[in-house]
Amino acid sequence: MNDNGLTLKIDLGCGPNKKEGFKGMDILPLPGVDFVVNLEEGFPFIQDNSVDEFYTSHFLEHIQNFEQVLAEIHRTLKPGGICTVIVPHFSNPYYYSDYTHKRFFGYYSFDYFSKPDKKIKRTVPVYNEKISFEILSRKLIFRSSRFRVINLFKKHIIQRIFNFSVYFQEVYEGLFTNLFTCYEIHFVLRKLIK
Repeated sequence: MNDNGLTLKIDLGCGPNKKEGFKGMDILPLPGVDFVVNLEEGFPFIQDNSVDEFYTSHFLEHIQNFEQVLAEIHRTLKPGGICTVIVPHFSNPYYYSDYTHKRFFGYYSFDYFSKPDKKIKRTVPVYNEKISFEILSRKLIFRSSRFRVINLFKKHIIQRIFNFSVYFQEVYEGLFTNLFTCYEIHFVLRKLIK
């Protein structure tokens, strides 16, 4: 893929809701899926350093071998390329209802695959130095049942407060996850240029 010099954007695990302007890859032959493939087996059909951008929404929590899939994203992403990841936050009560969910995600999940961020108070070890991203942004998303307008309003206020700064995001994850559940977390990663 991408021998012709065109921009290549891939939506991994897109299901029927492929992001506009992206090629869709999923294990199921759903509407909008361009390539039916088991992504757990890697992406050998995609050349190294050939993808401009990856997007994945509510897919990575279904993966058994997360590190292998992340390594394939890293291998195929161009240096400086972007990967947007949306995953359920570990405090999301609906996370546990889906038996296909294999792993949890929190504020620090991608720090294990990135250079240390001086803005972040907590540091974690890097376990795989071959996978190296810079975390450009992370955002906690709070949602509520659409039928409860007052709860939706409260969640909107809470989201603004806890996303006000990196410090407030860390305070949320350290102290408030049992009090205010977070629906999902958004990460924007950039492949480091070596």
